[in-house]
Amino acid sequence: MKCPICKHGSTHRGNASITLERDGTTLLFKNVPADICDNCGEIYHDEEVARSLLEQADQASARGVELDVRRYAAV
Repeated sequence: MKCPICKHGSTHRGNASITLERDGTTLLFKNVPADICDNCGEIYHDEEVARSLLEQADQASARGVELDVRRYAAV
């Protein structure tokens, strides 16, 4: 797809690291499937991946996790 941010690059499938912060919890997810712009590097996730990331962030925050680094796995 054409990148909607820079309007010059095209996206390709790859993996990215994503950091989420919520209510005093910081989570770093590695190897998250994404579409990445070959021009500006903007990262896009499909709905299923985004939902999984947010669900895992909610669970970690509810358990009182302050800092966590994990390899992405869909839930």
